[in-house]
Amino acid sequence: MPSGWMGKILDVDLTAGKISTRDTMAYAGDYIGGRAMAGRIAWDEIPAGVDAYDPENRIIIATGPLTGTLAPTSGRTVMTSLSPRVYPRPWYTHSTLGGWFGPELKYAGFDAIVIHGRADSPVYLEIRDGEARLVDATDLWGLDARETQLTLKGRMSPQTQVLTIGPAGENLVRFATVQHAEENAAGHSGFGAVWGSKNLKAITVRGTGGVSVANPEALLREVIGAGTFKKSPAVAVVFEGDQNLRKEESPDDGGVDPAASADSAESNGRRPICSQACTFDCIIGSYERTVDERLIPAFCIGAVWRHESFMQDTEYSGGGVEVPPGRNFGLCEEVSLHELCNKLGLDLWFRLVMQPWFIRCKQLGIGEIRGHPIEPEDLFWFERFMHQLANREGLGEIFAEDLVRAMDELEGELPAELIHLGRELEFDFGFPAHREGRFWDEEPLPFWVISAMMHISTSRDPTIGTHSSCLINAEFFLDDRELARRQFRLLSEKVWGDPDALEPTFENKAPVAIWSQHQHMLIDSLPLCDFAFPQLVRPMESRKAWQNAEDILGDLDLDLRLFAAVTGVELTREEMTRIAERAFTLERALLARAGRGRKMEETLAPHFKLPCRADGTLIDEAGFSGLLDEYYSARGWDLELGWPQADQLRELGLEEIIPELDERRRQSKAYSESPP
Repeated sequence: MPSGWMGKILDVDLTAGKISTRDTMAYAGDYIGGRAMAGRIAWDEIPAGVDAYDPENRIIIATGPLTGTLAPTSGRTVMTSLSPRVYPRPWYTHSTLGGWFGPELKYAGFDAIVIHGRADSPVYLEIRDGEARLVDATDLWGLDARETQLTLKGRMSPQTQVLTIGPAGENLVRFATVQHAEENAAGHSGFGAVWGSKNLKAITVRGTGGVSVANPEALLREVIGAGTFKKSPAVAVVFEGDQNLRKEESPDDGGVDPAASADSAESNGRRPICSQACTFDCIIGSYERTVDERLIPAFCIGAVWRHESFMQDTEYSGGGVEVPPGRNFGLCEEVSLHELCNKLGLDLWFRLVMQPWFIRCKQLGIGEIRGHPIEPEDLFWFERFMHQLANREGLGEIFAEDLVRAMDELEGELPAELIHLGRELEFDFGFPAHREGRFWDEEPLPFWVISAMMHISTSRDPTIGTHSSCLINAEFFLDDRELARRQFRLLSEKVWGDPDALEPTFENKAPVAIWSQHQHMLIDSLPLCDFAFPQLVRPMESRKAWQNAEDILGDLDLDLRLFAAVTGVELTREEMTRIAERAFTLERALLARAGRGRKMEETLAPHFKLPCRADGTLIDEAGFSGLLDEYYSARGWDLELGWPQADQLRELGLEEIIPELDERRRQSKAYSESPP
């Protein structure tokens, strides 16, 4: 067995209470690990037509060959399942989380966990050095995520790593998270509710083994060569001079001394590390002080909640849609709300859509909904509302189904503008608007067009995993458009063979979208952090360095070298891309199995008729249909359904999928030709 993999996958049948193992290497050659491997298991084992809460749905938790090594940012873990959040019907998707669970799972001897069935009463899965058992969790049911982790660590050991759900998952809130440590979560896809439906409260893991590395010297050389605490490519430029965002940054590094106290961390400007083996200061994390004077780590969305400017950025007006700015409750108050969100197990993103929607209700004279008063700009009301959501009480019973489903429930009771607004805020099949250029993200042409192609072809909000592949480079455009265009022409020629690939036009953007999707698949399969990989643009320490640079291309082959050093398997870029395409195509087949295709994807067109907040550009239905044609054609999919075709499936080694897709094509055609 090559180095990097542990060789065993843990299989857990909650209904029967049985645990067994299978061989990782049955998947690793064609799918590497992580998200790609999980997709193969999902296709083989999740029956067609089941609901997210069906016992036959799988929870798949997967690491990759780099997990548990020194490879920079490799501490991430992938979780996949049918998502209850997806609208109008559940389908298979993925989520990733940072922290230390994935490495600990490998130190315990396993590459992945596959869970199905439903326990008769609450249980947790305990894993210790090659052994696993199911343990009664009745006493843990009802505890929040933080209390659960502290209880289990006290019961076992401080080194034990824990995944758990909070009350939101227990009560099947469709955007419930699976929490880990203080701040890490599989949050966006509602997998906490899937755990709750299976009576699975937590998974604990403790391992004292290690991960074999084929060439330790080469790995160490790559880690040192990659540098320590380099800022992510665009972020150093974007945030330079913004003292509000950078005031806690250390001039020397961004790391955290494990022995340092929280107070000293705040005073010396050190930042928390969100995953094992992270060596990149991407400026998404900080320590935050709660109302009771404790310091807690916060990353990404959680870290920026406290900034007044961020809450103001939710404001949008255009195309008949009015989104008011969110309300900032104050520095410490925001930190405490953020911590409460993690304790309850609610996806942090719910606030970005629900609070502005409720504020718009008030602006239109709506002071209550079904007898429940709404005061979204009142801190104590909002805190109560979060508890109501997690426990499905009062107003929370309606909105625990998520905003877009609440609009179906309330249609006819509220003004049409509010119903329309709610649906636009979660336009992407139930996922919140994000980096599509409209609401709280500025993504000028061509970036929102690239984003649109990804939204119309993937299983969930796609741009949450492409921070460093291309879309964050919109920030360069916003800062100095002409300089960025000159630099991007050279970069585009080298990466995509087309100097016009990032020109501000609508044409020929599919290659960039597809490249970004393949990169996303690879970093989720090794796995690595999308803030650090791929390094499309090389890290730059200052605005002056950026302005003086002609060639800004980064090190796009670092992942290949890390993979080779750890596993001893040397793959070319073409071979690695083929693995990514195979896995992405398999995920597309899973979407086809769920009934997703062109007709459904065309329903996203009205959202992109709204003007981009950065430059006012938009596209009509005919133009949007043209984007679909361009993307499907570039993928080699058929234009009628947007599904992979037989020749492509054979070429990718997916022949066994052809009969099912052919039958579904026949069924789809028969349905479309039947009289109304």
